[in-house]
Amino acid sequence: MKKYLFILVAMFAMSTAAFAQKGVTAFGVQGAYDDWNGQFGLGVKVQQGFADQFRAEIGADLFFKKNDISMFDVNANFHYVIPVAAEKFNVYPLAGANIAFFNHDIPTRIGLNLGGGLEFFITDTVKIIGEAKYIISDNGFSRFGANLGVGFLF
Repeated sequence: MKKYLFILVAMFAMSTAAFAQKGVTAFGVQGAYDDWNGQFGLGVKVQQGFADQFRAEIGADLFFKKNDISMFDVNANFHYVIPVAAEKFNVYPLAGANIAFFNHDIPTRIGLNLGGGLEFFITDTVKIIGEAKYIISDNGFSRFGANLGVGFLF
């Protein structure tokens, strides 16, 4: 009997972790880096879990002026969340779209995001988020971006 009870509890725990993202909304703030001009910035993002381990995210980063150039970056990504340590630590690959706007005569750039991230839950409603991505963009404007921030679930 104890053996069956243990199996039942283990199955319930695994299913809880697997479906933890469905219907969950998170808002985050982050520091960002883009290697094209070596710029740092600040950003925000909103994440919405929509099916089991799949989540959509939209975010924007404003990069501080460097070499008289500032950049505003908008991203729309999809994540496949993989629980690693119960409900405390997740990793995810990401794919999505990017559009970058500039304050100079540099044309707007459109690109494809490919990368990954990780999140560590401090509490049930607060998590630390880290991401890295490669942005494949038009006209040879491909670049690397990374961010580190905090997210709040509600």
